[in-house]
Amino acid sequence: MSARSLNARDVMEKARAAHPHVPMFVRTIIIAALAAALAGMLARGAAAQTPDEQAAQSIVRLNPTVTVTGALVRLGDLADSGGMKADVPLFRAPLPGMTGTVQAERVVAAIRAQGFTHVETGGAARIVVTRSGRRIAREDIRQAVAERLVHLGYARTADALDVRIDPSFGELIVEADASGDLHVTAINADPRARRFTARLSIDGSAVTAGGIEISGFAEQIANVPTLARPVARGEQIAPADVVMTPMPISAVSADAVTSREAVFGMAARRPLRAGQPLRPNDLMEPILVRRDDVVLIQFKRPGLSLTVRGRAVSNGSKGDVIAVTNLQSRRILQAEVTAPGVVSVQSGVSSIAAANIQ
Repeated sequence: MSARSLNARDVMEKARAAHPHVPMFVRTIIIAALAAALAGMLARGAAAQTPDEQAAQSIVRLNPTVTVTGALVRLGDLADSGGMKADVPLFRAPLPGMTGTVQAERVVAAIRAQGFTHVETGGAARIVVTRSGRRIAREDIRQAVAERLVHLGYARTADALDVRIDPSFGELIVEADASGDLHVTAINADPRARRFTARLSIDGSAVTAGGIEISGFAEQIANVPTLARPVARGEQIAPADVVMTPMPISAVSADAVTSREAVFGMAARRPLRAGQPLRPNDLMEPILVRRDDVVLIQFKRPGLSLTVRGRAVSNGSKGDVIAVTNLQSRRILQAEVTAPGVVSVQSGVSSIAAANIQ
């Protein structure tokens, strides 16, 4: 009789037959020893099985969805009881970050080819295989390109460059275990065309071993004052209305205003949109005197200063010379706007007399 055919009942019967007069407690010790010996024999018998023998006796159940990290899909990924053959590769995995399917019958055939005769599909017609991956953020790529351009002298800092990767590039996904740094291994840039091409790689990634080609747009940017809100014609601009905005140099005219302080207190010469760069001819001194306003006309000469009420004939900003009517003499004078509602005539005795100021 082989070790495999023995069981607990056989051990008990044999012990009683061999030692009918032995006390019970001794008999128990004998039985325990025989049981331990039996277990050892069975274990050695199982260990002596070859992988093919083990496979033939195993029942394999397929996993309907599988996630792998490597380039190969192994038997142990597809089934829950691969045993000694769990590490046997059966299929190539999708690219990192991608998902694919394989017909269940193909998986069954591949597993049976490894000696497994009992394969259960659980009713699945196809097996879904996903390969995990590490996504490289588009902003990280943009930053790496900008820093390389700075190294080549295209700008002083990466923040002074507007880098945009072409939409056709899509995204970069490498192996999940490729934790190395991103490198721009080569770059060509044309400042006039504001275009670049570059080659990327990730340390430890087979996906990028040959380099990944990208292209895009790159040019310097400038911080210029823009309006935070629309401003109507003639409206005065307050400090809270002005924000500094980074803009590509190609969108900023050569004569653009570059200082916030140059905008404070000015008025819009025409309706101005929010966010647009400003030029000097977009701005003017605020209108201090409007047509038909009653103004104070000051007549000045060394040692003498007279005032009289008048009416403005036209609008005027500080420093503008406008026509005003002297309400006392009804004469029209040319006066310089000096303050809100105030104009000044720098005159001699003849001008004062002409204005009927006695």
